[in-house]
Amino acid sequence: MHTSTERPSLIPLLLLGVLSIIWGSSFILMKRGLEAYDPIQVAGLRLSISFMSMLPLAMRNYHKVTRKDWPYLFVVGWAGSGFPAFLFALAQTRISSAVAGMLNSLTPLFTLLLGMLFFGLIFRKSWLWGILLGLLGVFLIIGQVNHWTLGNTGFYALAALGATLFYAISGNTVKAHLSHLDSMTIGSLGFSTVGIPALLVLFSTDFTTRLFSDPIAPISLGYIALLAIFGTVIASILFYYLIQKTDQIYGSMVSYLIPLVAVGWGLLDGENLHWTYLVGLVLILVGVRSARSK
Repeated sequence: MHTSTERPSLIPLLLLGVLSIIWGSSFILMKRGLEAYDPIQVAGLRLSISFMSMLPLAMRNYHKVTRKDWPYLFVVGWAGSGFPAFLFALAQTRISSAVAGMLNSLTPLFTLLLGMLFFGLIFRKSWLWGILLGLLGVFLIIGQVNHWTLGNTGFYALAALGATLFYAISGNTVKAHLSHLDSMTIGSLGFSTVGIPALLVLFSTDFTTRLFSDPIAPISLGYIALLAIFGTVIASILFYYLIQKTDQIYGSMVSYLIPLVAVGWGLLDGENLHWTYLVGLVLILVGVRSARSK
């Protein structure tokens, strides 16, 4: 298992870089998808395309799992992909793609907290300041999103935070209960638990009507397809492989780099970033770094 005193090998570092680019670009792709579809349709499309892409792998790897693995695969499927897809799509109806990427950086702290509460991770006093700094950063970002009023815009930022909480559940579950399975098996069979419900949800909406009546709908569908294939299918397999070869905390470090990519895309797309967002992001990243150290 990787520890904070070990020098990471080249492959984990390369995987972190690739994942940061893929996931950091996911937020701008969601934004493009929302130009033609509502959040439920964006999430439904993302999960449905991912499910269909992974179905051959799922059929191939089905024999590798036992009955006791399925509850954990269900958790990984829904916590690692299902619920976050809907929550982030909802969040980005009211917050920018850059801010969504910033809030995603809280994943390592949630991974630590849940690891200590439910997965046997031993608490270290040095983590406390890191956790408090991270929470302060989140407070600043959500406060600015809500313009420091009692309005409801902050609810959408909380939806993004909920997605990161689910990511933390998934990462801890993979490391604690599914390390005996390869990443292809975890990814493909995890998606098999969300695919059919996602298709049912998608086709219960007016998706087909929008597709053939809205001139930008096919273009938005293309962006969502990129999001599904790269941001969900390929990235999930790479992520599960990464945390199997290191640990769930090291794997969640990709959240250091995701916001930088997301902010870059946001600036290129003309999004305005208040300085308070950047201060909040710095506090979160410093907090994550402090919580990682002994």
